[in-house]
Amino acid sequence: MGLKRKAEEIANIIEKQEKVIIVSHSDADGIAGASIAKKALEERGIDYEIKFVKYINRKFLKKYRERENFTWFIDVGNGNIKEIKELQINCVISDHHFSNEEYDKSLNPFFYGIDGEAEISASGLAHIISSCLSTGDANIAIIGAIGDLQDMSGKLIGINREILLSSTIDIKRDLRIYGRDKPLYQMLAHSSSPFIPGLFKRYKNTIAFLKSLQIPHQKKWNELNEEEKRIVLSSIIKKLIEKGFGYNYISSLFGEVYEIDGKDVRDYSTLLNAMARCGYSRMAVDVCIKWEYKKAENILKEYRNKLNKYINFAKEKIDEYGHVQYFHGGNYIADTVVGTVAGMIVKDGEVHSPVIAFAENEEGIKVSARAPSFLIEKGINLSKAVSKSAKLLGGEGGGHRSAAGAIIPKGMEEDFLYIFNEEIRNQLTL
Repeated sequence: MGLKRKAEEIANIIEKQEKVIIVSHSDADGIAGASIAKKALEERGIDYEIKFVKYINRKFLKKYRERENFTWFIDVGNGNIKEIKELQINCVISDHHFSNEEYDKSLNPFFYGIDGEAEISASGLAHIISSCLSTGDANIAIIGAIGDLQDMSGKLIGINREILLSSTIDIKRDLRIYGRDKPLYQMLAHSSSPFIPGLFKRYKNTIAFLKSLQIPHQKKWNELNEEEKRIVLSSIIKKLIEKGFGYNYISSLFGEVYEIDGKDVRDYSTLLNAMARCGYSRMAVDVCIKWEYKKAENILKEYRNKLNKYINFAKEKIDEYGHVQYFHGGNYIADTVVGTVAGMIVKDGEVHSPVIAFAENEEGIKVSARAPSFLIEKGINLSKAVSKSAKLLGGEGGGHRSAAGAIIPKGMEEDFLYIFNEEIRNQLTL
């Protein structure tokens, strides 16, 4: 049985329900997936609720069993299949994260030879299921895939590619950076993916950088001629090489760019992620469906200002533990943002080891792990290391090879570092 046949089976289960609770991850991919599901259920006349979560665990699942509602898990669930089976949760799952656990009502791309980290996102899975229910939304699915960084090779591949080609999105080759329609100094200073060392949130540095290239800082990228673009791009690459960024990261700077009515898809996904991090996931669904980008731009500014403060705080607190560097955000850095902060520190080029970030939340301690791309290429798998370390401490964790997270009991941070460091050491010596 193929992925699309399995999607039909799951759609058949969904269409028999009077009401569906959509439980989705609170990030760009999860928001996009929930938006697609919402549209499909509305078109079929099926009642629904949407709940966004940072993660799910046994405690959360017990509450859902008590409510006896049918649930559609989007971008979450694959790491909890054992508990879902034990608690007999009435649900279906469309989650692109890796899992070895089989579940007959789960659309798991890995069981069909499809890489869920690069070839399809959770919103892509939601689109395929929704297409069987009524009509999906290929445009929103691509926003989710870009938000999940599934175009790091320079373009979308696999099923993402099929979805892209079925959409109304325009494909171009250009600099792959947020804000190409804004003044250059803002575009460069606001860029977090890719992160440009020395320029992020440093407007004076950015203006001076452009002045040294004899490029007017108020000009927009789209207004530059080919020679001016070449000068700026080569200078950015030089900065990245000096900071030790690898070939894969640098080569991903230029490639395919996707636009909806002249607006970069990356701008939409950046906004959805910012809204999720600031607690506006529900509002983000309306932004996603109605394309009300302008209404939410102030949230993006709020997010960037917070992020800059958090990064400065983390850089002051960062310390070493064996093969790992870490910092504790306490209750200052929000648990919804601490992973992003860790990622920015890794991208700054000053760290050459995995970074662990801690932050307090209502369940205990949120753990976020990020690693430089060259370590991932050497075989480091943060998902395995984080999951194993958290489990030994009575917590839960998982994620991707290059980005993972967990929840552990309060006071167990040092124990986590010890176990995680040993796991990383073992991975490096394989």
